Amino acid sequence: MTVFAVASAAQSPLPAAPQSSEEAQKYKISGTVVNAVTGAPLARAKVSVADTRARARRIETITDEGGHFEFRGLAAGKYALQGTRSGYLVSAYQQHDQFSTAIVTGPEFDTGKLVLRLTPMAMIAGHVLDEAGEPVRAARVRLYMEDYSAGVSRVDRAGGATSDDRGYFDIGVLRPGTYFLSADAKPWYAVNPPAENSAQHVPPALDVAYPTTFYGGATEAEGAAPIELKAGERQEIEIRLSPVPAVRLIFRAPEESPFQIPVLQKRVFDSLQSLPPQIRPTGPGVFELVGVPAGRYDVRTGSREPGGTQFVSEMNLTRTGKI
Repeated sequence: MTVFAVASAAQSPLPAAPQSSEEAQKYKISGTVVNAVTGAPLARAKVSVADTRARARRIETITDEGGHFEFRGLAAGKYALQGTRSGYLVSAYQQHDQFSTAIVTGPEFDTGKLVLRLTPMAMIAGHVLDEAGEPVRAARVRLYMEDYSAGVSRVDRAGGATSDDRGYFDIGVLRPGTYFLSADAKPWYAVNPPAENSAQHVPPALDVAYPTTFYGGATEAEGAAPIELKAGERQEIEIRLSPVPAVRLIFRAPEESPFQIPVLQKRVFDSLQSLPPQIRPTGPGVFELVGVPAGRYDVRTGSREPGGTQFVSEMNLTRTGKI
């Protein structure tokens, strides 16, 4: 939620002048909308004001060719001023993170020369490539952003995309900040045979998987390279995926049991990310999780019943095993 401060250096007290009772109730808020990076005026920007006590009753206008806007006939009070334009983030007056400044109207305030700065959108784009430098189609690209809004540093999900036939992706409408990026996919040539058929002469080079890989080449979040993104900036990056041996987990569950199929989760920054399940039955009460990239995981098992016991085990999976 946006928090408003009342004081504003742009609102200089003016000497009070005699006014009629009708004039005393009529004030204006006007100024110019500019690019927060270049300072250039922005035409055709949408600007709105709303009484801070009744935000649903919002008044809107469009800036002229010089970026100028004006609202007349306002009562004395406190107003929230906000602007937006194609290619720019929605911005409030003197906004910084979740804070912004309310506009106070009254006979002692000058509210006619305000400057509303809009931050141009940033973008991260690039390609996901395989070990041969070929494009990876349908790779899942996940974006994370460093966040200080709660008073502590956290890195949380901030969107994502899917690569196209060229391995290309783009993620826009981003504000300035520190970002991290990961990608994961299945090798198009991978063959993950059932355990009982592993003697079918499948070459080890085909029984592989791509681990989640971060920008910078790391396969664990701790080694991810940060992307420092400025307002209006477009950064082009590249992520290369390299195969690792695929492991499988074999587990047994009594028939008609409320036992939960194991879920594999990987710790990514400040959250847990579940792997897309690749589960197949191999016999009565016997299942396999296949195509799992070797690595460190939290394995969650337990009862499916409401309130049932849950178990979480941290495992470094380097070879096929049983649960």
